[in-house]
Amino acid sequence: MNKAKLSIKHAIEMMTRNHGELIDLYKEVNQPINIITDDQAEIIHALAHDTRCAGSGGSGWDQVDHGESKSTSHVQSRECKDCSVRVKVMFFLGECPECGSHNLKKNPRDGRWGINAKTHFEHREELKEYRLLLIEPVEDIPSCREFRIRYWALDKNSEHLNSYALGQRDSSNKSDHINFQPLKKDFYLSRPALRFDGVLKIGNGKSEMNFTFFDVNNETAITMPPEFANLKSEEVIAEKKFNKERGIVVRS
Repeated sequence: MNKAKLSIKHAIEMMTRNHGELIDLYKEVNQPINIITDDQAEIIHALAHDTRCAGSGGSGWDQVDHGESKSTSHVQSRECKDCSVRVKVMFFLGECPECGSHNLKKNPRDGRWGINAKTHFEHREELKEYRLLLIEPVEDIPSCREFRIRYWALDKNSEHLNSYALGQRDSSNKSDHINFQPLKKDFYLSRPALRFDGVLKIGNGKSEMNFTFFDVNNETAITMPPEFANLKSEEVIAEKKFNKERGIVVRS
């Protein structure tokens, strides 16, 4: 096992080894839990590329080598269909803590990475790449304790990404913020390269991370799935409503 692979495996297991007990605590008060936090994602990306975090606190580069980390999760809360309080029920609960109903909406799986279009162009020359981390439950059930973790690198010169960012910057009078969704049209058209793929298993007092793919130097773009094979970048950009209100908070 190479140095980066071993370091990341060890780091993820150390970050999550107490999650079994933490999940039980969070369930008591209906508090969503991050399997991997944003700052931990920055650490993972630093280890992948033998660099250091920049200690910027969100006001500069995430890594010293000018990598920019983005992390999102599909381990998300669901809405209760019956509760008048309209609470969101954290992923690991099977019933609404307010009314006891099991009639919950599906996991939305609509987390996203935020990219600022204005900043993208202001700092594109110095930017190395975007580093995208996605955490997903293997099953959308409250008892799930296995989570797929994937990391892709997104080229700053991606033609589709730059067209999207240009449209958002120049056509929107509401926000410069791109809500970039994993595994959707813009993601595949931007042609990211998979760097690692694996499954994290969480137990009581321990966790185990195993990779099914690992190559932090991979530059080959992922394959376009059949349902998106006929998409044209210019048509997707033309369909966008750039003046739509956009939030910047990643759903939990």
